[in-house]
Amino acid sequence: MKREFFSTNEIAQILGMSPFTIRRYISLRKLKAVKLEGSYRVRRADLDIFLKARELEPEEELDALNDAEPPAPPRAKKDLTPQASAPKPPARNSQPKPTPKLKPRATKRGKEKK
Repeated sequence: MKREFFSTNEIAQILGMSPFTIRRYISLRKLKAVKLEGSYRVRRADLDIFLKARELEPEEELDALNDAEPPAPPRAKKDLTPQASAPKPPARNSQPKPTPKLKPRATKRGKEKK
C-alpha cells in the first residue's frame, strides 16, 4: 500500500538533505505541504511534482519511503511543574550583602564635590 503523506524528516533522509532544507522549500512555497499536529506533511502527489521539477526520480525515492515504517505519534510533554512534596533547597546566603561605601565624585576641575 502506498502512503499518502510523508514527514519532512522522511523526505530529507531519503533525498540526502537536511530537514531544515525541506522546511525552507515549504516556506518558499517550492514544496506544497500541510501542517498537522505542529509538523509539516507532504502529499505524495506534491512530492512527485517537486521531484520532477528538480529532475529527480520520484518513483525510486518514494519506494524507499514506502518500505519505511510510519513515524511514531508525537509523545506527550512531561509535566515540569514543581511538586508540592519536593523539598526546597536551602538558601545560599539569606542575609543581604552590605552596601558598599561610595567615594566622592570628582568635578570637571578635579575638585571633590561635597
